[in-house]
Order: sequence, then structure tokens, then C-alpha cells
Amino acid sequence: MHAVDDVSLEIEEGTIFGLIGPNGAGKTTLVNLVTGYIRPQSGSIQLQSSPPLAGEGSFRAVELARRPPHAVAGLGVARTFQTLRLYRNLTAIENVLAGMHLRRRDDTLQQLIPVPTFLKEDRRRLQQARELLERVGLPPERFGERRAATLSYGDQRRLEVARALALNPHLLILDEPAAGMNPAEKDRVRALIQQLNQDGLTVLLIDHDMRLVMGVCRHIAVLNFGRKIADGPPATVSQDPAVITAYLGTQAQKTAAHVPGSEEMDVATTSTPASIEPASPLLEVRDLQVSYGAIQAVRGVSFGVAKGEIVALIGANGAGKSTILNSLSGVLRPHSGGARFGDLDLTTAPPDRIVSQGLVQVPEGREILARLTVRENLELGAWARRNGRTAHRDIDGLMKQFPILGQRRDLPAGQLSGGEQQILAIARGLLAQPKLLLLDEPSLGLAPQMVDTVFDVIKKIHNDGVTILLVEQNALRALEIADRAYVVETGRILLSGTGAALRRNPEVQKAYLGG
Repeated sequence: MHAVDDVSLEIEEGTIFGLIGPNGAGKTTLVNLVTGYIRPQSGSIQLQSSPPLAGEGSFRAVELARRPPHAVAGLGVARTFQTLRLYRNLTAIENVLAGMHLRRRDDTLQQLIPVPTFLKEDRRRLQQARELLERVGLPPERFGERRAATLSYGDQRRLEVARALALNPHLLILDEPAAGMNPAEKDRVRALIQQLNQDGLTVLLIDHDMRLVMGVCRHIAVLNFGRKIADGPPATVSQDPAVITAYLGTQAQKTAAHVPGSEEMDVATTSTPASIEPASPLLEVRDLQVSYGAIQAVRGVSFGVAKGEIVALIGANGAGKSTILNSLSGVLRPHSGGARFGDLDLTTAPPDRIVSQGLVQVPEGREILARLTVRENLELGAWARRNGRTAHRDIDGLMKQFPILGQRRDLPAGQLSGGEQQILAIARGLLAQPKLLLLDEPSLGLAPQMVDTVFDVIKKIHNDGVTILLVEQNALRALEIADRAYVVETGRILLSGTGAALRRNPEVQKAYLGG
């Protein structure tokens, strides 16, 4: 099977070109071929040189195929990644400065002799980095000195765009730039892409949000199983029967544009009652406060989860949802407050003990080990289990339950599509035999059809008796399956209620849209 099979595309200079298709269609593989991360077995990839190459008097086509990534970048092709590739322990400013490396001369002398001329160049680059942060919507006075790991997922996406722009590219390839963002944030991404294009930049956009792609692209190509199945203007592509069959799932009409509160109001739910807290919670959180240095990310949050429930935490990016989950799983230590899982104090217990007691987190971004095979990733999920025989039996059972994992068992996990990686991450979590499963953004960056698959998996896990605490940017889908939910805004719980009631509450829409 070919990951990319006889695909031909032509991107006109100065345009925004869209590349779409279901998960596993070959979109990111194609980008990896263009940018030198994978060598093609055949075919040609040509870039119109702009400006002309050294020694050339006119523009000409440059062959990119089989050039290493740094050489492709040096020719003016910058990219972002489907899975974030930031320097998590560096500040936002430092990440952008790192993107300027191909524009810098050898600075050995500068390091040895810090004379004013060299320091002036440093100040110029620092100012450029600050301007790029401002350009992507990250004011440097607020975000510049923060470590990348402390930024919300949406802000990390913007930071990755700023770092790509630091290369001063002629072609910018954006791989899922709006993944995990709510509609208001996607509108800002849309405005940024359009402004970059107006400034003369050619953009290749890959995203599952059809509203975004159809709204900004002049021309769109659609891939499925490695082959191009459609190519043309947005209006033509959107009506193509092959595209509709391949790309849209059964819940396709429920896109991120349809947010809670947009449904017809029910008189009975006009005033959403507060969620009834469980009398004997499996998980109890009280007055939890978490800070990143001087920044308070979670402010006195209290809630409970009863055995057998699905409880959702929803809200805008940066609201503190993932921080709450990371505190419960022992990855972060809260500043104050309490969290108990049965008799276990989650504020002091180490992560390995938390897992061994049955509280298991499937993290945002999947965090699979890309170089290990699918089966090796699953085996690591059972590391704490003493009975190896039953663990291997359960691994075989999961590969039958999720046939795609069985088919891919000997492949490096990094070669799976985003949806397949998400199913692998969930299966790995199940091997720890959770009593309470924390799911952080399980539908992040997935096509509608794969979103359906993932939510079907979640419902099956719940029907099998696993209690679930779900953080999900697709609030409407989360509220459809949740028994109860909490709306988080700027680190606080703003609203709570049943999933059905919150789905029709216009106050939820305000929080979900970021105000």
C-alpha cells in the first residue's frame, strides 16, 4: 500500500491552497515529502526559486525531492506540525529566536567577544521575535517570557506559527493550525492566514475544519487512501460525491460552528439547574488552586465524579481544563486545595501510585511513543501489572476489539494517522485497568468521521463499566454523552448541570466562545 500514490498538485504563487481528507489519507505524509522528512520513491517536487539562487540571473524551478529538511527550509519552505514540536522548556521568545537559525551567520566570534556591533544584531533579532509574537496574537509583554509548556494548546499552536514565520518563508505549510481551537479562536486563525497571504505569502493549509478551509482557500485538493480524489475551487469540491463519502461522518453537521446554546431553547432548561453533586463521589475535588509561577491557572475549583458517570469539563482554550487533569494525575502539584480518589490524596501521591490505584490519564496530544511499534506501546500501558499473562491476553483482546491496531501491530506508532494514534492512546490507557479514565481532548485534530469512531469508543468503554472524566473542545459532542458537565472559564467553574440542560443554555455559548 502506498501512503502517497501518484499525487500531482500545483500551488499558484500568492494563493492559499487547501489540502483535506480523512485521517490516514496521506496529507501529512505528502507534507513530509515536500519538506524533506521523507524521501520519495519516485516523482518530482519543484519550487519556483524566489529570489533567484546565487549566481542565477532569473527565477527558475528548484528540485526539492531528496533534499534534507534544512536545505528545503533554507530555500524558503517553512512548516508547522500536526503534533506540536515546540521547545517546551524554552520561553516563547526563545522558541521564535530558534526559528531564525538559518538566517544567522556563524556567531562563534560574537560569543567570545561581545562587542557592541554584535550585540546590536542580537537586539534586532529579539525585536523581530517580539513583533512575530504580536503578529500571531501573543502579545510579548504577556507571553514572551513564559515557557512554551505553560501556554494553552491554542497559544502553543500560534507560537509554532510565529516560529515558522521567523524563517521568513516564501511558502508556509500549516498542518492542522486550528486543531483544538474553539470557533472564536478559529476566526482569529482565519484572519491571520488571510493577512499573511495579503502580505505576499503563499500558504498550503491542511485542516479538518471545513468552514475554515472553504472560507480562505482559492483551490482545494482532497486525498483519500493516498490518492487525489478531487481538485478544484471550494464550491466544486464541497459538492463532490466522492469527497462527501470519504470525508464526512454521520455527525458531520455538528461541527465546531455549532456550539452549545445555538440549538432551539427548551423552556424547561432556560434556567439550567446546578449539577447535583454525588453523595459518595469516586473523585472529589475541593477548592483546587494551581499556578504556573505568578500565573494562577486554576482558581478554587470544586466538583465530584460518581462511580459509573461520564462527567465533562468544557470551556475555551486556556480555561484551565487540562491543568485540572494534570493535577489529578500527579503531573502538576496544586498550590492549595484537595483532591481525593477514594482514600488516596491526589495532591501528594506520586503519579505511579495514582495509576496503580486506578486513576489513568490519556493525555492531550496522545503522547504515543512514535519509534516503538503499536504492540510495544500497548505493552508499556501494562507496565504496572504484575500478571504478565493476563496483560498479554488483554493486549490481544484490545487488538481484536480495535482491528486497526491488530493490523498495524508491528508498525512504528508514528506511522499511524492521527485517529489511529488516538485509539492507540486510549487502548494503552485501558491496559492500566482504570476505575476512572481521564480523557484530555480525544477528538483533537480528527476528521468528522474519525470523531464519530472515537466517541463510539468512549461510549463502549463507559458501557463496560469505566467511569470517565472528559475534557473536550468539541463541547456539543461532549455534552451529548455526558451525564453531567462543568463549564470552566479562566480557571473557575462558571456553570454546571446535566449534559442535556447545558446543551441548550446560551450562557454556555458565551463561555465556550471565550467571553
